[in-house]
Amino acid sequence: SIFHFGDHTIGEAKEHMAKAGIPVRL
Repeated sequence: SIFHFGDHTIGEAKEHMAKAGIPVRL
């Protein structure tokens, strides 16, 4: 499914991106 930032808090978004291997710069 497509990840929607609006469906998660910033902390959750960072965690998901970190687990996905995406550099987090928020």
